[in-house]
Amino acid sequence: MMETRLSIGLAALEKSLRRARFCRELAVGWLAAAAFGVLVLLLQSLAGWTSPVAWLVPLLGGLAAVAAAWARHRRRQPDARAVVAAIEREFPELRHLLSAAAEQQPDPASGQLRYLQLRVIDEALAHPRRAFWGNALEQKYSVARSASVAALGGLVIVLLALAHAGARDRPAFGSWRLPEITVTPGDTEVERGTSLVVAARFGGTPPAEATLVVNGASGKTRRIPLERHLADPVFGASLDEVAEEGFYHIEYGRAKTRDFKLRVFDYPSLARADALLRFPDYTGLTNKTIIDTRRVSAVEGTRLTYTLQFNKPVVRAQWVGGGQSISFSVQSNATALLAGFLLTHSARYALALEDAAGRTNKFPADFVLQVLTNRRPEVKLDFPRGDPRVSRLEELQLEAEATDEFGLLKYGVGFGLAGQDPNLVELGQSAPANQKRQFSYLIPLEDLNVADDQVLAYFAWADDYGPDGRVRRTLSDIFFAEVRPFEETFRADQSGAASDAGQGSEQGQGQSETGIKLAEMQKEIVIATWKLQQEDATSANPKSP
Repeated sequence: MMETRLSIGLAALEKSLRRARFCRELAVGWLAAAAFGVLVLLLQSLAGWTSPVAWLVPLLGGLAAVAAAWARHRRRQPDARAVVAAIEREFPELRHLLSAAAEQQPDPASGQLRYLQLRVIDEALAHPRRAFWGNALEQKYSVARSASVAALGGLVIVLLALAHAGARDRPAFGSWRLPEITVTPGDTEVERGTSLVVAARFGGTPPAEATLVVNGASGKTRRIPLERHLADPVFGASLDEVAEEGFYHIEYGRAKTRDFKLRVFDYPSLARADALLRFPDYTGLTNKTIIDTRRVSAVEGTRLTYTLQFNKPVVRAQWVGGGQSISFSVQSNATALLAGFLLTHSARYALALEDAAGRTNKFPADFVLQVLTNRRPEVKLDFPRGDPRVSRLEELQLEAEATDEFGLLKYGVGFGLAGQDPNLVELGQSAPANQKRQFSYLIPLEDLNVADDQVLAYFAWADDYGPDGRVRRTLSDIFFAEVRPFEETFRADQSGAASDAGQGSEQGQGQSETGIKLAEMQKEIVIATWKLQQEDATSANPKSP
């Protein structure tokens, strides 16, 4: 057991020594972490890569150094002999006096120190420079503390440099091994299937040769020698067809550049177009699906459903043409749908696409919609031809025919005297599509009580379905039968007749010709009006003019 006065004196000195050791250990740990950070910076500069989290590694190293030093400091027991050794190193004139005094132990029997032992301790305590012992150890602590603060500052600087390099995606010191090379285009994005030209410009002395190394996403590696023209410091090579993403770098001598990113994109384009046609019910046609077509031909009133498939998902798909645009419903699986589009007129559209990156299709696909008109039935009178002259006792034979591309509903003839509603006679029903129906009817003029010089109008008619699905009636041309007197007297012209008689005959003949011309003009007016009515007609139940 150390003598009490000496133990108290050395205890305060031992505390300063322990703090100095703690600061030195902190300084060593922080310097090691800073050195590791500098090594990371050098590796980044040599390899040309950066990482936004590289600064975490030296930071964790510094924190680990603090934890280790603190744990050792807490576990360290007071060591007076270490204090004695440190003081004797600082004050060589003690010549082991202090260590001898520290080693003195009391007599086991009496528990007291002997005289000579006390003399050694007193001599050590009475050392003329004893007051400087504490100053020397405090100076050691101050130096160790300053060193630890400096090491911590260096570590913080290295951490900031690493964080800044990661934020700007460039090595902090640039590329030490590649200070004079510029690679074009660097990180880039190209269309799939197109070519890419890579150039490397050397600012200093160009190497003898350089190689372009491309690493694809599939794991395939391509090595392409770069070509140089004469003394030009630029080396270049071309990738004929870029099919996948990957990385590339330039190798020259024993050095190489960093890896550059090579991204590949596709413009949106049409891969397939399927059309579904839902025909109107009146046509009797079965719904039809046409696989992969851009041209559709159907009767008006048909409902068209188009399903488009693309090479990639799109955010917009439209038909553009004729001063209008028709939008498709975009699906998530690279498809778009146009459902139940009503075909009313022929048109031509160009397909406009746009993907999520704002790219549009380079070559718009053309779509042609040919809408067939639902024509009216063809109705005509075959007999009699022209406007006959009949007597009131005759029976007028009518013969007609009718046909329609989607079938007839009903057909027949109509007739009536001027100023009266026509009589409509139905002569048949439900004729199949594109089948000609011939029909005839006998008009008994005697039953109509016609009078001489009256005019009987007659025509044929047929019903079918219009584009709106409603029944419509179509009429043939109208003809007229003039009722002549039952008995007519014809006299020959006598050249020797009296002059008065001749003048009377000429006057009567002039009146007759005027009446005929007037009747013909009336017929032409009626026929023209009839045709105009048929052109504007959209429903049945026609009436004579």
